[in-house]
Amino acid sequence: MTWESLLKSYAREVLEVFNEVIQDYEAESLLLSGGLDTSIIACLASRYLEPKALTVGLKGCEAPDLRYAELVAGHLGLSHEVKLFSIEEAREAAVYVVKTLRSFDPMEVRNDISLFIAMRRLREEGMESVITGDGGDELFAGYTFLFKLAPRQVDRWIRDIVGRWFFASKPLGESVGLRVLQPFTDHRVVDLALRIPAEFKIAQHGGITYGKYVLRKAFENLLPAEVVWRDKHPIELGSGSIRLSKIFRVTPEEYTELSRMVPRISQEQAYYLKIFLETFGGIPKPRKGEKACPRCGGGIPQDERYCRLCGAYPV
Repeated sequence: MTWESLLKSYAREVLEVFNEVIQDYEAESLLLSGGLDTSIIACLASRYLEPKALTVGLKGCEAPDLRYAELVAGHLGLSHEVKLFSIEEAREAAVYVVKTLRSFDPMEVRNDISLFIAMRRLREEGMESVITGDGGDELFAGYTFLFKLAPRQVDRWIRDIVGRWFFASKPLGESVGLRVLQPFTDHRVVDLALRIPAEFKIAQHGGITYGKYVLRKAFENLLPAEVVWRDKHPIELGSGSIRLSKIFRVTPEEYTELSRMVPRISQEQAYYLKIFLETFGGIPKPRKGEKACPRCGGGIPQDERYCRLCGAYPV
């Protein structure tokens, strides 16, 4: 078979498996970023359910998720709410995120502030369950750093990450009383993704390299082209929360003290570290069977290369 015929075969199988899986994930609401993964879920869920879609963004800054999410919601006829949050709400959420995830990794916390605000909003609206798009980037090579690897290296990375992945949406959602459903992590989707070679996940369209290529081809006639061929935007860019990296600060005296604990710390990370220390009293030392993070001194499982406490990588 040619590459094109194999691609069509895989795309058909993607549609069949996802359509089967989504029927087992009944929820009252879904998080809609307007990215490919949440749009796929919205597309299929809208066939069987009438979920409420929610999109969040930081007030007063560019949040491209809003435009794409409105496009998808209009295309599918979804009930859609846009929640714009303030800097003060972000400060309150930062405390909750650090406490819940036990982390002061700036990338993790900054992304999850938007996520927590969305989860809390849905719960305030009386929702008890939510569907998320967690796992799509990992299974179908959505991260741009994978584009530089050989196909066999991409396949190896995907197989490895499936056994170790962690998504903050579940603990954050459950902490406010939401049941979080993640259809991309269903064994049927995982099994399918592991069978599809990297050559069908990373490919060019219009001279541009895209990840999740087979997903895009599977849904190109079901979703607006702008959404299908949208570049990947992490939550911090899509929701505008990246602006928080310029806003969250500690005093010069606090920064000096915190820098002694964690070298090369940014002002934003110092802000989260201060919350962490006020909550937990200190950075936990390695326990038996763990190794010490060379940056923050915290404990990390021996086989891990990423420190969930401070975000150091590789370790």
